[in-house]
Amino acid sequence: MTRVISSLMLFVVVFLSERVVAAQTTPPTVLAADAKADAPEVMDPVVVTATKTSIPVGETGSSVTVIDRQEIESRQVTDMLQILRNVPGLTVIQSGSRGGTTTISTRGGNVNMNQVLIDGMKVNAGGGAFDFANLTTVGIGRAEVVRGPQSALYGADAMTSVLQFFTPRGEGPLSIWGSATGGNYSTDEERIGASWGGRLGGAFFEFGHAHTGGVLEVNNAFTNYTAALRLDFEPMPDLAFTLTGRYINSVFHFPTEGAGDLFEPFPDPHQSQESSRFVGSLGVRYRQTAWLEHRFKIGGNTETGRFSDPVDVPPDFPGADTINKTTENRLLFDYNAVVSAPKVMQIAPTLVVGASYEEEHFVQDSNPTFGSPNPTDERRHTWSGYGELQLAWRDRIFFNGGGRYDDSTAFGEAFSPRVTLAAVVPVTETRLRGAWGKGIKAPSFFDQFGGFGIPGNPDLKPERSESWEVGLDQPIFGGAFQAGVTYFHNDFRDLIAFVSFDEGSTNVQAATTQGVEVVFGLRPIKGFRANANYTYLDTNVTDDGGVGGQNTFPEGQPLLRRPRHSGSVSVGYQRDRLNAEATLYVKGASIDRNFSEPGAPRVNLRGYQKLDLAVAYTLFRNVIGLREVVWKTVFQNVLNQNYQEITGFSSPRLSALTGFEVRY
Repeated sequence: MTRVISSLMLFVVVFLSERVVAAQTTPPTVLAADAKADAPEVMDPVVVTATKTSIPVGETGSSVTVIDRQEIESRQVTDMLQILRNVPGLTVIQSGSRGGTTTISTRGGNVNMNQVLIDGMKVNAGGGAFDFANLTTVGIGRAEVVRGPQSALYGADAMTSVLQFFTPRGEGPLSIWGSATGGNYSTDEERIGASWGGRLGGAFFEFGHAHTGGVLEVNNAFTNYTAALRLDFEPMPDLAFTLTGRYINSVFHFPTEGAGDLFEPFPDPHQSQESSRFVGSLGVRYRQTAWLEHRFKIGGNTETGRFSDPVDVPPDFPGADTINKTTENRLLFDYNAVVSAPKVMQIAPTLVVGASYEEEHFVQDSNPTFGSPNPTDERRHTWSGYGELQLAWRDRIFFNGGGRYDDSTAFGEAFSPRVTLAAVVPVTETRLRGAWGKGIKAPSFFDQFGGFGIPGNPDLKPERSESWEVGLDQPIFGGAFQAGVTYFHNDFRDLIAFVSFDEGSTNVQAATTQGVEVVFGLRPIKGFRANANYTYLDTNVTDDGGVGGQNTFPEGQPLLRRPRHSGSVSVGYQRDRLNAEATLYVKGASIDRNFSEPGAPRVNLRGYQKLDLAVAYTLFRNVIGLREVVWKTVFQNVLNQNYQEITGFSSPRLSALTGFEVRY
């Protein structure tokens, strides 16, 4: 911890020294003007995901984190998961090196209880799973994380949170950029992009490539290609079309068979997993009158995964090569109308009413077949209707309430309500807020239809949650300093568990989680920013369903890989030519399992601290036709921590990337 404090102190000293030098070399009259210019610009960020309408965060009763383009660029990290680590309530878990399977638990919920959206299109696998290892910051201009159940608006799998990532709209004169960086672990990253926009529309495109040799000596490379496109056309002020598309291709080589590289006596030299995804959407917005707006979206997501394990003896047993190919397709049609009625008794009402149709298609082709019909080819669909009423009184009291009805061939019928309330106290501007809601999660295709010789269960119900939270936010000095605290409680029931090879899975388990999230934000002068958050989490298995076992889901014990304590601190400075950011992430101890021992007993997984530093300096401006030439350097795990996020899997030690970005 001493090294942590020293590193942060060094960053603060450099920042303060620059301010002192500026003060000593600037005339008093200029200082007065600078002091006025340095006044912090504090604005309440706008959020879309919480209500499906654009409203300030302060007008929602939900716990919301907005990550803007400035923060993404300042961190200089390519993997989006590194930024999501700093969101309160989220626990990011990666199986070893870069490219390893990465999941997120929100407020102690299971990792398949987060609905993930890209430009409004759901990209989860059937049943809620999503691997964040392949999601990069390429083409992402904004991210919104809404914690708590959001099934009232988004349906199945939005059980503990919704994470939405937006491709930015093209704006301003034509801008073209490119960058290239390199570093240890045989890592190189490159990007190119372009943006243009005006009143009638805009275009944005970005392409990125990242490759690393990995942290292990045998078969640990990871390669990612990502391309993102957005086209906007607004022929008239009341009519707009938005087309988005994103293609992701990743290949990850890993030598482990399940217990982790630290327990692997014979690393597998040829095992790999390839994943390719395309997600696209077309949105239409038409404002018919001053009080009625129509919005329609059609979207699709297709993901193909190919696991390949040629026989290598050892570690494999003699026999045929293993190849498993799965393809999941999702199609969405969604319409909603936004009715903004006139104020009545100083109450401004807004009503959102919508309906959607969603279809999922799953195909799996395995070799060997393990006794299952081959290939597996299954479909399911869901019809939904939803509505939400928003009320605002004198810009002081804000109410949101609504619900969604789902009729699905995956889990039957379900109704999910949600209510939020926020009140702003005059004079002190203290914001009191609370939320209550229910969430659902659909069974996976394996749970419903089976596979690998294990029967499915067509009678599964959705997993369910009932959650509530209360919070307080307090701005000080005109918002230059902000503090907030939230208490949350979740009850999970009808959790799906694997019973036996003869019976498959059924709804038999339950658990509770509760905790506190504390956040701080500081904007004392223009260009300087500091944020901190802390999460306390308590989890408990309340019903093992008779199949939990001593090590997997024991009644009265905490859930696996959920740290009781976690948090982060980030300090940044951006002014003139310099942009610097220091981020410290602290993760406490948790309970895990050791799969290298018989029965995979429970073990203590120690916590760790991860410090990242990023510096960007503009070397030239407006030279030989170039708008900017920027030198960039980022260090990750500066403290060179030797840590594991999953027992037995090595994580990257100190890494560094440096290079240049050119903008035209």
